[in-house]
Amino acid sequence: MKLLPEAIGKSLRFKFGLLVLVLLFLVYTVSTGVLIYQNINTQRNILISQVRAFAKLSAKPIGGNYSLYFDSGYLKFKELTQEILSLNNDVERVQIISVKGEVLFDSDDLEFGKSTVIWAVEDQTILANVNSNVESEVPPRKKNSRPEQIVEPYFEDFGAHPFSIRYFISYDSVSQNLFSTILTTLLLSFIFFAGSIILIISVVNRTIIAPIETVIQGARKISKGDFSHKIEVDTKDEVEDLALAVNQMAQTLRKNIDDLKELDKLKDEFIYLASHNLRTPLTVIKGYVSSLQEDSSLNTETREQLVNISKSTKELEIITETLLSLVSLEKGEKPVIKKQIDLVPMLEEISGKLQEKALEKGINFIFELPEKTLPEVALEEDRIKQAFIALVDNAIKFNKKNGKVIIKFHRNTDGVVISIKDEGIGIPNDKRDKVFKKFQRINDILTYDYVGIGLGLYVTKLIIEAHGGKIWFDSKVGEGSTFHVSLPLAGS
Repeated sequence: MKLLPEAIGKSLRFKFGLLVLVLLFLVYTVSTGVLIYQNINTQRNILISQVRAFAKLSAKPIGGNYSLYFDSGYLKFKELTQEILSLNNDVERVQIISVKGEVLFDSDDLEFGKSTVIWAVEDQTILANVNSNVESEVPPRKKNSRPEQIVEPYFEDFGAHPFSIRYFISYDSVSQNLFSTILTTLLLSFIFFAGSIILIISVVNRTIIAPIETVIQGARKISKGDFSHKIEVDTKDEVEDLALAVNQMAQTLRKNIDDLKELDKLKDEFIYLASHNLRTPLTVIKGYVSSLQEDSSLNTETREQLVNISKSTKELEIITETLLSLVSLEKGEKPVIKKQIDLVPMLEEISGKLQEKALEKGINFIFELPEKTLPEVALEEDRIKQAFIALVDNAIKFNKKNGKVIIKFHRNTDGVVISIKDEGIGIPNDKRDKVFKKFQRINDILTYDYVGIGLGLYVTKLIIEAHGGKIWFDSKVGEGSTFHVSLPLAGS
């Protein structure tokens, strides 16, 4: 399929590909490729010759140092060996291998100290080279071969061959010199290529870079919420198509965000009205239940039913108040009216209210108080109690039977920190980012099934942050969770 001249002209890939092709043809095809190849080949041959010579000359000193100092004076052995290895940086690793195939020493251990672990080489080719009385290479030495390893036998003064030395060769220096080789070649050819470079810079900047920068700047403005911004690009190619696509995306996003805002507003209004209107029938139900419980003529079964009704009514009341608090906190309509509160008695009071629930699971409360008395903190009492009730209630709810709830207080540079720890099921790593989100229940993957709508910790976080505080947690599955609340002192 042939491209029409107009289509070819519109193709950004064609423009850029043509410029790169001209550059590569002028610079690399004519001179650079040949020069670089010859230079690298020469450097590689020099490196191989030097490494072979180094292996031949260093085997005796390294082997002698091992025999003399490895067991009796390791620090001396380490110092001498490092001095020898520093003479050739192309040898990246050295091993001393016994004729039995045991690795007696590995230079990688020099950084960490003398290794007591002796392991055996299983590669039969290496074992054969170690037992050989002559120098060998891996792969075997041939014309123009590139050895990766050299095995040099070590002989003691009386002719014994206890071990061989294995050298690992690195060709990194050749790769590192590649850039300097290219740079040198380019500098030598600068006069011939100057015109092409100027042309490429000018054309690419005008036809590609500048339009792309315009699109990027426009996209950044849109990402910051300026959906009315329109990207203007007139290049008649893919960059212009991209700008049009981004403009259309911005308009779609603006519409979707407006729709979501309206939906969120309706949701808040529904939650508020539903919760508010639940208050009256709940109050009536509570009143009737209370009156019926005072009737002494009721039998035991009826009284138990009334107790269950009362508990269910209380749960509905808690959910209703939580939803009302949610709307109020999210909108920030209700100002925070603070007063000085002593946190320790407040947590003790909350624990007392939840004591009956804790005793049902055999859970004990433990308070860890600081040595010095904590200062009072300016807080809105009702809301902060709601937050801590949710945290302590969760510590009971998700705790194991006969577990403990540990409530700890301490002072830091920012204010007061309260930690509430349980010994329960913990929070899986893949659920941690959902802990403080709305309508999320992280325990549904486990064998626990607790009543709740997933708002407790979300509302708690809103309350803590409304007081200028922070909330976070540590958790391990099967061992429990610790929620930390940091509240600033006045003026902090």
